[in-house]
Amino acid sequence: MKILVAGFTHRLLPFVGLLAVGLVLAGSGCGKKAPSRPDTGTPAKTPAPAASTPAAPQEDKVVATVNGMHIMESHVQRRIDVKYKPTLAKLAAQSPDLAAQQERMVRQSVTNELVIETLLDEQVKEAGIQVTEEDLTAEMTKQLATQNPPMTIERFKEAITSQGGDFQAVKSALWQNMKYHKLMESKFRASLTTTEEEAKKYYTENPKIFQTPEQVRASHILLSTRPTEPNADPNKVKVQAKKKAEELLKKVKDGADFAALAKENSDCPSKDQGGDLGLFVRGQMVKPFEDVAFALKAGQISDVVETDFGYHIIKVTEHRDPNTLTFEKAKADIIEDLTQQKMRDASRKYIESLRQNAKIELPSTNPPGMPLASQPMIVTPADANNKK
Repeated sequence: MKILVAGFTHRLLPFVGLLAVGLVLAGSGCGKKAPSRPDTGTPAKTPAPAASTPAAPQEDKVVATVNGMHIMESHVQRRIDVKYKPTLAKLAAQSPDLAAQQERMVRQSVTNELVIETLLDEQVKEAGIQVTEEDLTAEMTKQLATQNPPMTIERFKEAITSQGGDFQAVKSALWQNMKYHKLMESKFRASLTTTEEEAKKYYTENPKIFQTPEQVRASHILLSTRPTEPNADPNKVKVQAKKKAEELLKKVKDGADFAALAKENSDCPSKDQGGDLGLFVRGQMVKPFEDVAFALKAGQISDVVETDFGYHIIKVTEHRDPNTLTFEKAKADIIEDLTQQKMRDASRKYIESLRQNAKIELPSTNPPGMPLASQPMIVTPADANNKK
């Protein structure tokens, strides 16, 4: 269990908003409630350094200069296009004025990101820090293996691409972040420690973190009721899907291999894992699916269950009761996570010191001061109305 540091890119040090990418995308699937679209990083065929150059291209505006290195308008726009274009386009269709306001905020945030990246890239180069393609592949493989359910790099790539993301951009962002992480490790890791007393204090003061709710691990076969042809009769599609689901259920009850049937017939991406959805708690799945799954015991198989996604056959493979993790079992993770928190605090101070000591030139239209980059909040028209 990771308490303070969780998720794919977030196990590394998330210095810039660009790095909020990846697994929320890949975790989407048939029985689960739909996640929001993730952000993606700068597109590149292979991992490449941050977008900053010593000289401006022709007819390209300089938006910031960091220790003599130019950050161009084209760099900012490319980052915006990759990370925010779909969201801003949708917002523009609803409220052009609000979209323009949000784009100005995004532009400032992205400029700040690129300033910080330029400062860090200078330090990475000076320290001679390298991250190879093999390092990157190993880190991706390791982190994807910890997901629920585990994923391969290829499956992760398919999930990102299918939802409009840029897999190479995700790789580039992770590659860049790994370099920054190695830089901070080299500067601070040896001097940062966490005692058992600190870990015990954290455990005592945060009891809810160590309480695990009831969990179920289930596999399923989904027969989708969503027409794949524009002129298809929805009612006919639904009847056919239910009929096929009932036929598959009979095969399962007659002893057929559930995972094999899922791989051959399921309309959910989880079919690649034999229908395995991993462990989940209440609230993660749509309610009809959840109600049946949590009512089953390990080894039991449901009847055909209907949800908005279609017809499901659910097999529960594990059912865990609520429990509390003991301090002894949690201690190692607490110490590591608290140490990582100290690392993040030290890293923020270090980045701020780089900024304070750098020569940063910004157009007069930019507001003074360069706060550490953060992910801007895209406000929808509904959000704006609620604030009134």
